[in-house]
Amino acid sequence: MKHQKPVARLVSGVTLAGLAWGLTLGASATVFGQASGSRTAPRDEVVARVNGAAVTAADLSAEVETIYPSSPGHGGLAAEKMKAIRSQALEELIVRELAYQQAEKLKAVVPMAETQAEYERLRQKLGPATFDRELQASGLTSQQYLKQLQRQMTLERLMREKTVLPSRVGPTALRAYYDQNPTKFQRPEQVHARLITANVDRQAKPEEVAKAKAKIDTAYRELQGGKDFGAVAEQYSDDLYRVKGGDLGWVHRGRLEPDFEKVAFSLPLGKVSEPFRTSYGFSLMKVEAREPARQMTFAEISSALQQELEQRKMLELRSAWVEQLKKNARIEIVDDTPDLRAGH
Repeated sequence: MKHQKPVARLVSGVTLAGLAWGLTLGASATVFGQASGSRTAPRDEVVARVNGAAVTAADLSAEVETIYPSSPGHGGLAAEKMKAIRSQALEELIVRELAYQQAEKLKAVVPMAETQAEYERLRQKLGPATFDRELQASGLTSQQYLKQLQRQMTLERLMREKTVLPSRVGPTALRAYYDQNPTKFQRPEQVHARLITANVDRQAKPEEVAKAKAKIDTAYRELQGGKDFGAVAEQYSDDLYRVKGGDLGWVHRGRLEPDFEKVAFSLPLGKVSEPFRTSYGFSLMKVEAREPARQMTFAEISSALQQELEQRKMLELRSAWVEQLKKNARIEIVDDTPDLRAGH
């Protein structure tokens, strides 16, 4: 996809910060959907019709590219995974088309004058020469880009009005939710721990188990001799935390597997455990700090809570809106569409 990078740069300024259009539309690939031409499927082949409006193979190909960008290093996807991505992409395109059709009915399409002003803003932001060069590389004319930019701006505005703005949670409602749900904001007991693991499967051959046990015993002896835990972890541990000296960071009760949690929340501070068996192999642990369970303050969680509540409400509104859009729509899916990843 030699044109993907210029396209992405040109459209990046269009998407409104914090807008949840991605929940329905993915990234901004729809603006440049017609610029994608690397697929083997015919560009104008119809894959679906939405109230008579065609969704083409080129549209679907561009949306698939948005969800899972092609790369020589990917090595392709399993057929079932590709089928799921393709289904997701087609659903996004159908919802997008229904939403735009609603905007047209409501006479809510962003005026072309406003679109042209945004076009010039983006052009000046990127630099006229660079913008023009990358627009040409995308395969679109300025008029095609304007039309698709108008569509993108319209959809973003409609999404904002239908789901984003009605989802706002004010400070009074936020505080009320916190006060009415105190148990949701209790932070469990947590520990700051380090770990060393010699991996071996529970069903491994006896000689493999013995090798892993000998490795962890060697690490244990070195720790008992006063060697730094981090250095020993880097030398002997088989898990990814070895690059951090075995540092797990702060871990809440309930987040570790039982074999690890039993040791983590019973081990005295600063003491290295004896080797213990887990589903991963043999391990050593050291607890460097421990904090008791406590009630988190409103100040601590207000920002994250607001985001969570607004996101939840936005998803609910989006789901209801999409259901409404589809209620009386004529949606025809063409089943025998070609494999968009052929030759990928």
